[in-house]
Amino acid sequence: MAKKAIIPTSGAVVLRPGPDGPEVAVVHRPRYDDWSLPKGKELPGESGVVAAVREVREETGLDIRLDCRLDSQRYRVPAGEKLVSWWRAGVVGEHERRPDDEVDKVRWWDLHRARRRLTRRDDVRRVEQALALPPTTTVVLVRHAKAMQRSNWTLVDATRPLTGRGRQQAQDLVPMLAAFGVRRVLSSSSTRCVSTVRPYVEAAGVELLTSSRLSEEEGSEDADGVAQVVEEFVAAAVAAGEPAALCGHRPVIPHMQDALGLPHRGLATAEMVVLHLGPDGEPLAQERHRPRS
Repeated sequence: MAKKAIIPTSGAVVLRPGPDGPEVAVVHRPRYDDWSLPKGKELPGESGVVAAVREVREETGLDIRLDCRLDSQRYRVPAGEKLVSWWRAGVVGEHERRPDDEVDKVRWWDLHRARRRLTRRDDVRRVEQALALPPTTTVVLVRHAKAMQRSNWTLVDATRPLTGRGRQQAQDLVPMLAAFGVRRVLSSSSTRCVSTVRPYVEAAGVELLTSSRLSEEEGSEDADGVAQVVEEFVAAAVAAGEPAALCGHRPVIPHMQDALGLPHRGLATAEMVVLHLGPDGEPLAQERHRPRS
């Protein structure tokens, strides 16, 4: 018997302040006559975080910013088994959405009503989990995208550029960083790191900060210097409550991981570790993502 397909699906528990406490966005699907949280299937080659943002926008008209990852969910459907990845999210914008055959009603419910009216108990558990988590600030650590081989570059190594694949990875990082609403970006001053985050910086209209202390030349053997730069940058992001991203090199990333309280784990090119920090800057959760190009 052929193994049934896994259908990757993404969604979000979207919260906003209400007069009687937090409220969650829910949708009514006329095909099933149910009330549920917004979610949908990932497109081929699409990252789960990008799919979650897209699906919420398509089903509710809400533009969201993801924060903490929530428990995943599995259940069987006729075509196979759905694997649903969930995030907590906040609203950053809204546009008009007309009712259609997929979703005909969008409502905001408080926890009491969500517990009574959501069709599936698993959706209730995701809402309860999202509300139980403290506020967080997201910090993303990115390894630069694929760069030209050192042996093929005759100029100063700090100016070594991205390859064609690397440039595509940098473009693919744009919606992934946008999914977490990154507003502050710090990069090594080297060309391959700057080129990795520049497409996002330009698309989001945010300032790009650079530091030679995060470069391979200076940072590889200066753990204290790297720690000082990273810790000051992250402290400012947490104080402002603004999601932030840092981009560095393979030899420097262990020092950056130390400064962020992360275990040492190698990162592939353009891979990112998403760290969720509590109100006092303490690490609460982490996740890893990489463009599929």
